[in-house]
Amino acid sequence: MNKEHKYYCYICGEEITDANKTNEHIILNALGGHLHSNTIICNDCNVRIGEAADCQLAEDLSFYTDMLKVKKSRQNNHNQVMVDEEGHEIIVNNGGETAILRKPYINIENKDGRKRIHLKVRNKKELHDILTGMVKRKELPQKYVEEIMTKAEIEEFHPILQRQICISDEAFPSIIKSATNYYVFMTHDADAVKLLVPYIEGKADTKDVLYLYLSKTLPYIENNEQVTHMIHIEGTSKTRLLYAMMEYYSIYVYFIVFDKNYSGKDINMTYTYDVVTGKEVSRHFSFPLRFDDLEQFRNQLGQYQDYLPFVEKRVANVMNIWKRHVNQLDLGYVI
Repeated sequence: MNKEHKYYCYICGEEITDANKTNEHIILNALGGHLHSNTIICNDCNVRIGEAADCQLAEDLSFYTDMLKVKKSRQNNHNQVMVDEEGHEIIVNNGGETAILRKPYINIENKDGRKRIHLKVRNKKELHDILTGMVKRKELPQKYVEEIMTKAEIEEFHPILQRQICISDEAFPSIIKSATNYYVFMTHDADAVKLLVPYIEGKADTKDVLYLYLSKTLPYIENNEQVTHMIHIEGTSKTRLLYAMMEYYSIYVYFIVFDKNYSGKDINMTYTYDVVTGKEVSRHFSFPLRFDDLEQFRNQLGQYQDYLPFVEKRVANVMNIWKRHVNQLDLGYVI
């Protein structure tokens, strides 16, 4: 710790010392966040708050994290569970290069006085074990086991897969925490974010300060070769609004209200990280919003279908980048 400057936890107000410091990721490590600080939050608060919300946000966005093979400070093994056209769960691993049934599937039908058995298994040993179990339960005569094993063939597996992808309400405190982390990291002005602490702790309704952004365009030039996480902080006394803009994987954009009666100095600072190259990128822009603008964004949710094609276009660009990096499966998504 810097002995010449004192830092205080913006959650509890305690001074941060060598004894209670913690290395807090500004954006979650689980999402590939590499910017971190040990001067914004104490260890006790880091352990106490945000874990559930952080885990939920990481899981909600894990599809992109796994498919893009996002590099993390702490690696963890995580595979996607998706669904094929028949509703069977499929484990997709190694960034979409391989897929395997999550479990064997057995369907027994009695039709026209005849029993039809449909099996989907992962290997012949599993098939043999299932058939043996069916014999024990008297669902299958023993004489058919050898015949089925002989005729069974291994087929190359090319399912059409899909997964629902959205950020859930339970993850919202984590979004607010990342925005607050960055503001305190850059300014060390803990007083300015005190009103956000109850939302980070899950004690207040996050929708009071969090706004989903739906738009045909973004307020900066989009680069189709990048997939970015971004935190943008902006505020002016003219607009009376101090806010943060959070972007995840170049797709999901939220605004967080820090102060809707802002009267301080002009602030404009941005951190942007490209998860594909693993490097920070330069992005400078101004988006002088008023609080009424955010309320208008919320009213646009009723026209979600009108804006959905523009969001889908951003998703498609991310998937195109993924396809250039792996021997892709046929993966679909629903947002």
